[in-house]
Amino acid sequence: MLLFLDVISPLPEILLIEENKIICRRKIIKNESEKLSDKIIEFFVEIDNSLNLTDKLSKIAITIGPGSYTSLRVGAAFLSGLKISRELLFCPISIMEVFEFQLNNNDLNKTGIYINSANDQNFFCTIDRYKNIIYNKVEEKNYNIPKNINKIYYNEKKLSLNEPDILQHKFFFSDMIFKNYQKLKFSKNEIIRPIYISNNKILN
Repeated sequence: MLLFLDVISPLPEILLIEENKIICRRKIIKNESEKLSDKIIEFFVEIDNSLNLTDKLSKIAITIGPGSYTSLRVGAAFLSGLKISRELLFCPISIMEVFEFQLNNNDLNKTGIYINSANDQNFFCTIDRYKNIIYNKVEEKNYNIPKNINKIYYNEKKLSLNEPDILQHKFFFSDMIFKNYQKLKFSKNEIIRPIYISNNKILN
C-alpha cells in the first residue's frame, strides 16, 4: 500500500492506494485555522487503526514544495519518522513531476505551474530549456508572467492576470498521483528534502 501526503495545498490531504485502487482520500485539517502539527498524528493513528497500515503500508510519497514552510517541515518530519521506523520505500513529488505528468515535452517551456499553499504562500514555477525549475514567489495582486507562457496549471485558485487569454487548468495532486502511480520512482535510503523558497532561491 502507498501513502501519499500532499502538504503543498492549503488543506493537507492523505491518499492511500492499494492494488491500483484508492482506499482512502481525506483532508487532514478542515480549514486553515487548524494546525497540521496538531492533527497529523491523531489522524494517522485513526487511519492506521481502521485500515491496519502497520501490516499493509510499504511505500510513501510526499509533495516536497514549494509551499508553506511550516506545512512542509511538519509533513517531512512526520513521514521521515514513519519511513525510518518502518523501512518504507519513498518517492518525493516535486514540481518537476507535475510538469512531466501533466505535459508533453513540446509544452514544457510554454506552461507555468501556479501553487497556492498555506499561510497565503503562492509560487509561480516555470521550466527552462535545460529542464531546471525556476521558482518565483507571487506577492503582488497581478503577477506578470513570462511572455512565452500560454497555459497555467493551478492547484487551488487561478492566478490573477492582466493577460485574459492565458488558459488556466486546475489539477489535484492526489488525482495526479493516482493516474501516474506506475510511473513513480521509489528508493529506500533517500532523505526527505523539502524545497523552501526565499527570495526566489531554494533553501536547504
